[in-house]
Amino acid sequence: MNERAKYLPDGLKDQLALLRRRLLQRGRSSRKDLDDLIQEGFLRLCRYQQEQKAMVRDPVAFLVDVVEKVHIDRVRRAALTQRIFSDQPFEEVDCVDTASSPEQDAEAHELIQRIEWRLAAANPRTREAFLLHRFGGMSYAEIAKQLSISTQAVTNHIAKALLLIDNELLRE
Repeated sequence: MNERAKYLPDGLKDQLALLRRRLLQRGRSSRKDLDDLIQEGFLRLCRYQQEQKAMVRDPVAFLVDVVEKVHIDRVRRAALTQRIFSDQPFEEVDCVDTASSPEQDAEAHELIQRIEWRLAAANPRTREAFLLHRFGGMSYAEIAKQLSISTQAVTNHIAKALLLIDNELLRE
């Protein structure tokens, strides 16, 4: 713990020390990142209390939960960024011929048909939530309101649809 930690209540210091150890043991964060995560957690705690105009009953538990979620979010975002972007300079990247062969077009068309079939066979709410989000551009909250379900249910439906599509893609 650093110099600023001496001003924290003992329970919070213990929880932060436990949280630091847990994140370091997972090997996903450096010590420098941990301070950023904890600072982000405190910021979210303050914002939450300000927006709700109420104190959080157990700020330590709230902070630990938020820090873990922020950490997971950052790990996922970093993995996605790494998959999308290349470290190679643009000049060194081999350009791909974008013209496809008739065989590739037929395979792509077949894959699209299989995905459409999978979605058609899915739960109607799952299909509708997925299509409204991906092709209708609606937010989870808007879909929840339109379908008269919770945003968590929308999240579950979209996850199910993505899993169906992913399974179909893996069959390749």
